[in-house]
Parts: sequence; C-alpha cells; structure tokens
Amino acid sequence: MMWAPAIEIVTVCLIVFLAELAFQAWASRTWRADLTAFRMRFPADLDIDDVTRALTVLAGSTRRRPVVFEIHATSRGIAHYMLVPSTLAPRIITTLTTVLPGTRVEEDAEYLTGRPAIRLARELRNTRAWRPLAAARGVSAIAGVLSVLYPLGRGEVVRIQWTIRATRHTRLKGEPPSELIRDFREKQAYPLLQACGRVAVSAPHKARAALLMSGVLEGAGVLNAPGVALVRRFLPSAYVAGKVYPRSLPFGPWPCLLNANEAAALVAFPTAGMGSIPGLATGSARQLPVPVDMSHSGLVIGESNYPGMMGRPLTLMPDDRLRHATIQAPTGAGKSELMARMILQDIYQGFGVVLIDPKSDLVSDILSRIPDHRVDDVILMDPSAVSSPAGFNLLQGGHDELSRELVVDRVTHIFSELWRSSWGPRTADVMRNALLTLVFAKAPDGSAYTLVEIPELLTNDEFRRMVLRKTKVTPSVRQFWAAYDAMSDAERIQVIGPVMNKLRAFTVRTPLRLMLGQSEGVDLGEVFRNGKILLVPLSKGVIGPDAAALLGSLLVASLWQECLNRTTVPKQARKPVWGYLDEFPDILKFAAGGELADILAQARGLGWGLTLAYQYLDQLTADVKAAVLGTVRTQICFQMEYSDANEMARRFAPLDRNDLAGLGAYEIAMRPCIKGHTAPPVTGFTLQLPEPEYDPEILAARSLERYGMDRPAIDASIANRISPSTAELPGPRSYGQGKKGSDPR
Repeated sequence: MMWAPAIEIVTVCLIVFLAELAFQAWASRTWRADLTAFRMRFPADLDIDDVTRALTVLAGSTRRRPVVFEIHATSRGIAHYMLVPSTLAPRIITTLTTVLPGTRVEEDAEYLTGRPAIRLARELRNTRAWRPLAAARGVSAIAGVLSVLYPLGRGEVVRIQWTIRATRHTRLKGEPPSELIRDFREKQAYPLLQACGRVAVSAPHKARAALLMSGVLEGAGVLNAPGVALVRRFLPSAYVAGKVYPRSLPFGPWPCLLNANEAAALVAFPTAGMGSIPGLATGSARQLPVPVDMSHSGLVIGESNYPGMMGRPLTLMPDDRLRHATIQAPTGAGKSELMARMILQDIYQGFGVVLIDPKSDLVSDILSRIPDHRVDDVILMDPSAVSSPAGFNLLQGGHDELSRELVVDRVTHIFSELWRSSWGPRTADVMRNALLTLVFAKAPDGSAYTLVEIPELLTNDEFRRMVLRKTKVTPSVRQFWAAYDAMSDAERIQVIGPVMNKLRAFTVRTPLRLMLGQSEGVDLGEVFRNGKILLVPLSKGVIGPDAAALLGSLLVASLWQECLNRTTVPKQARKPVWGYLDEFPDILKFAAGGELADILAQARGLGWGLTLAYQYLDQLTADVKAAVLGTVRTQICFQMEYSDANEMARRFAPLDRNDLAGLGAYEIAMRPCIKGHTAPPVTGFTLQLPEPEYDPEILAARSLERYGMDRPAIDASIANRISPSTAELPGPRSYGQGKKGSDPR
C-alpha cells in the first residue's frame, strides 16, 4: 500500500500528459485544416529592416496560431508562399502589405495539393537558443540561400519551410556573467519567435539531393556566430519528410528560438539588388482594396485582386460614368476586351451606344455577341463595305440657319486641324463659302448636297451657277462668288489649289466617296432619341489613316451636334447614351484641347458619357492632355511604359511608378468616380468576354441591308446632282425602314 500514493501521482501525471498530447494533436489538426496558401511577390526595393518590422508587427497574431513561410523552387523559378489560418488571413495580409508597401499577395488554392516525392529532408535547430545569430549578415544569408535554388533540373524541387509563432520574453535569474547578459539583451531586442525550420529536396538522384541540401544549409549558415549555429537535428530523413506536407507542429520544445531580426533573414524575402537572381520575379504591383462606398451594382469593370476581396466587383454607377472615363493601355494589354465587356453590358441594359473603332476588331467582337432583343437596334456604318455602304451626309445635320452655320464651322475646323501645317486664311475662306453655299442649297431632285460636290462647285461653272440660282445664301457669300467668277483661270487655280489637293485626297477614295456622297444618310439622332447602337469600324488599314481620321472627326462632330439638340429634352427624360472611342487621339484630331474640354464638360448634363481609350501619353497634345486629365473623373490603366508610369504615379498614389509599370496581364489600376468624387485607386483584373454566339458577318449584312445603299445607285445619285440632264435618277429610298433581314440566329 505504500506505493499507492506514488501510483496515483504517476497516473494523474500520465492522464495530464495524454490530455495535453491529445489537445495539442487536436489543435494542430484544426490549425492545419484551416491553412490557406498565399503567394507573395515583393517590390524590387525591399529592405531587410522592413521585413524585420513586418515580423515584429505580425508576432502578436501568431502566439496561438502559427504562420508558415515557404520558399518553393522548381525548374520554372523561385516562389515565396505564406500559409496562414483563414480566420487570420485578412489581418495578417493587411499588416504585411501595409508594412511592406508594394508586396503582392495572391491566394493559391492549388499550392497545398502539390506533393512531389521527397528524396532528402532535414530539420534545423540553433545550438544555443539564447545566443544571438549574426543577423547583421542577413542580406548575405538571403543571397546565399536563393542563389542555390536556380537553375534546377526537371523533376527537382527544393522547399524551405519555416513555421513560426510568438513566445514571451523571459528574465535571467541570479547573477549571470556579463557576456550572457549582453547576449540575452541582444536576443530580446526584437520580439522572440519559436520556430521550426525544415528543408525538403526532391531530385532524381540522392547525390544531387545532397548537393542541393548542403547548398541551402551553407547559405543559412552565414548567420552562424561564435557560440551558436544553425545545424541539422539528428532525425531520420523519412521522419522529417513526413512532417513537411502536413506542416506538423513540434511536440514539446520548438527546435529554434529566434528574434524577428534573425527570422527576417531565414524566411529569405528577396531584398534590394536581388532582382538579378535567375528565376526570381520581383517588382510586381501592389494590390489595393475596394473603397467601402463602391456599389456592388452598376457597370462591372473587373474584379478585385485584393486578398480577402477576391471576386468583389469593381463597378461604376451611371451618374459617375457621365463624368467620363479613360482607359490607357499598350497594344495587347486587354484594353479592347475591357471595352467590349463594357459595351455589351450597356447593350443588354437597353442604352444607346456609340462605338468608333479604328481597327474594326472590336466591332466584330460586339456584333458576334449582340443579344436577341437588340438585333434590330444595330446601325453599322462601315466605310469598307463598298458594295452597299450606309450613308453619312454631314451637310444634312443642320435644320435651321444657325445650326447649318454651326455645321459649316465644325467642318471647317476639322479640316483646319487635319491640315494644320498648310492651312491658311485663304484656304479657310474658300472652304467656308463653298460649304455655306451647299448647306443651304437643294439639288434639282430636292435632295441635299454633300461634301463630294465641293470640287465640282469650285471647278464647274455651269454647276456653280445652277446651285447659286437655287440657294438662299447671305449677301457676303454671293460677294465671294462674284469675286471668284471675276478671276482668271490662273487666279482661280492659285486660290482653290490648296483646297482641291486636300479634298480630292478623300473624294477620290472609294469608301469615303460612297459614304459621304449619299444625300440621305443615317440619322445619328436616332442614337440619342431611340437608344440605337451605332458601330463604326473605320478600318484605317483599308481606307487609310488620314481618311479614317477625317471620317472619325466628322462623325464625332455630328454626334456632338445631335447631343446639343438634347437641350430641348427635359433633363429627367434624357436617358444616358454611352460613347466609346478607341484610339481617340486619332479620331479626335479636330478637338485641339479647348473644344474637347467643352465636350467633356457639357456632355454630362446632356446625358452623354464618353470612354476614351489610348495607348500612351505622348499620343496626346498638350491641350488634349490637359483636357482629358483635368476633366475625366474615372481613369483606368493597364501596365504602363516607365515614363508614363512615372508621370501618372502622382495621380494613382499610393501606387508608385514601379507598381504601374509592374501590372500583370489583364490587371488594372483604377481611380473610380464614386458619388461624384474621385476615390483612391483600386486594383483588380478584367474579365473574359463571353463566347461568340454567331457569325458577325450575318448581323453586319442585316444592318447594311437596312441602312445601306447599293453602289450603282450612289454613283447615279451623285451624277444626277451634278448634271441632272444626263443622269438617271435613282429610285426613292426610305432609310431606317428597309427590308427585314434573315434572323442572325
């Protein structure tokens, strides 16, 4: 019986030990089941002191739930990962990205599933826990470790794993030696962390695995100091390998005691100057969260890429969109795909849409995805469709004396901008009087004249006399023609030469002649009155860049005139119309700063919201640049060239030039307009287009059948207006009421 108390004590201790063991096992399993993997990319100017500060701040969150930092190296490169409990993820990620500006964190759900067979594994310990490692050599240790990890051969994988958690500081008892006191204070100058370090190598041969393992251990060994070293624990390789993928926590004392400064070297985040290490990617753009006041509804631009907000839509509300938007992106970055998604959303919502596309690919993307209920709203104005083009008579835009004179002013201004270097007062005078004459005149068959008749007006005396007999022009215009008729042929050639060599460059081009030479063309006001979908593929590779610029400028000028006509419509009845101008510097050559600024300022009140896309800032003249950057409230950019990133960084702070230059494929930074004010920038990814539903050529043919005119009829109509006695009059045409085409479905 004398042993009974001892047995009871042993039994209680055993029960407590087993309970503690069971609790630790349960806590470890619960912790592992909740782990979420995030890949980290670091800025090119990262400093090891910044990493120390980050670990110092993070320490308080890891006391009960450790964090795992891993380096995963393969033949494709070196990647850094952080594994944290999902409940802690938002706090830790926010802390990390705040303390380490420019750090990019992305969830990687597939990382935890990858488990290549391990050839050799080691677990590390420090020999004397309370002696400080040589943290001053931290940068050298990081370089030593990372330089071993690339290049790796096929099938070779190196994984360096550090599991850390915070622990309490302690005090010395008694009167220890002064050397121990000094080491003790240096060790505890930063928060203390319990750590477990493991290195696992996968390789086809054991000798190769041993070589890689020794390289990693030697790199970490740079931190060894007198009296303390990082060494391998005498545990079987197979036993350690079994702990790597489960991320098993140590049972009992942890093998390493580190402070935050020492841990900053061992987790081996690449510091400044290490961007040249092969296989290591640095300089990625940082991620920014979605503003709290951004609506979940509206036009979806993309989705947030901020950890914890992945999938959150980035949206713009209609009233904010009326304050306009710009999209800046180099070729191939995803600008056209973003515009296509925006346009399709507007079409589905029943809005009026205008798209002017210099290349025509964007128009094809839209045509192949038009929803059934909007098929009959499509108006295609394709100058390259020479067999049956839709017409566009700029001189038809005016409905009274003042509006017609305004049309003349705008056309003259467009021509002056296109030929700025050779445009003088005499050229302007000739062009203005010719336009004023034709805009007030009617052809013998009652149809309106077009720009195509200007050369005939200047060179054909009989045609000019016929037009002037039936024209109600002002006395000043008649005085011009009287003086013109009094000139000799040589004097006339000298006066009209600059105009003729410019006009004929366009009127002899078949696509422009057939489109601009139609007396009755598409009524652009339908877009604003009835919400039509106007698609204009300028196809500058087919009709030429100058012709495309002229046509684009004329269209925008006419659309703006139709928009101004909305002043007679009550404000509450003005349903928004959305305009998209791809490569707008080529289209808006007529808008030299002041005029573009006026359009952007006034269009909002008239219900016309513009989205202007361009490639780089040098495309913009000083006036246009000031008008766009000073007026447009929402700015969206893809990866920028370095000089543009340097200039735009001031607008996108806290993003800097490295962030804007480091945006990935289909990644955007956006300064959104929210409730009338420009909010701080946000980052995200654009979304893919839905699959095409049918051949765009079918819907294009249907629109041209409705709004187009056969080429022979156009030629006959032009000839009849010039010489009515010798031309056959074409049959009447009713635009907008053509035959129904076959269903494109």
